[in-house]
Amino acid sequence: MTSHDTIMQARQALAARLKELRLHADGQRMTGERLAAAMGWEGRKARISKIENGTQLPSVDDIRAWATACGAEDQIPDLIEQVRTIDSMYTEWRRLEKTGLGQIQEAFVGLYERTVQLRVWQHSAVPGLLQTEAYARAHLSTIISFRGIPDDVERAVAARMAQQQTIGGVRRFAFLIGEQALRTPMVDPSDMAAQLDKLAGLTSGSPHVSVGILPGGVKPPVMPPENFWIYDTAEVRVDGVAAQFRIKKPDDVAVYEKAFAALAQVAVYGQAARELIEAAAGDI
Repeated sequence: MTSHDTIMQARQALAARLKELRLHADGQRMTGERLAAAMGWEGRKARISKIENGTQLPSVDDIRAWATACGAEDQIPDLIEQVRTIDSMYTEWRRLEKTGLGQIQEAFVGLYERTVQLRVWQHSAVPGLLQTEAYARAHLSTIISFRGIPDDVERAVAARMAQQQTIGGVRRFAFLIGEQALRTPMVDPSDMAAQLDKLAGLTSGSPHVSVGILPGGVKPPVMPPENFWIYDTAEVRVDGVAAQFRIKKPDDVAVYEKAFAALAQVAVYGQAARELIEAAAGDI
């Protein structure tokens, strides 16, 4: 089964290779600006950076232009094959998703078991590891409905509940949740009250779980447009609208660590967090 781990590793390998071509073009260190100009990408230097960071996959035409500008025309066929292989990986992942969310949720169990320190930022929904069964069913059903994929919600819910068994032992899981998540009506009032009660119970100083709430009235030092999960210091999972992505480039992982630390400084914990949860419960 093709995973996002494999996909992102392949993307990073291609990105590193293209960067190497630029740095050694014509025996000198070609800048991104010079490369953009040589490719006819004036004013689009940022695109060079995105490709070299692995966040944007170049097209076949991009590969031809890049290699030609770097004097590496002999590498074009091999580079094009790399791009096509990566593209086929994405096609396979999308095909797998079309069979439902159950097997994808099941695949996360092993990842959580291998993780010693997990840090999670989620703005408007309760993270899966902290969800009640009813909340998980509603959350996953929303994803299934939006993406138009087969409805295997019960299998996906069972897998999500199994994920929660990984919390404990030597692991330390830290969650930062936007206050909006406390007020997003994912389920009916009684089930939402149960979900908030579960969250409140996790603010009492568990040795394994830290839950911080980012108050809606506080200006955050950074405003991430996406939810993200940091697995130890090795990789970051980012949720996009269309898919999930894995980031392993150390510099990029460090940026997410910095963002999490900044958000953690303005979040509230313990009694202050419980007060926000109780206020949201009172408004249901």
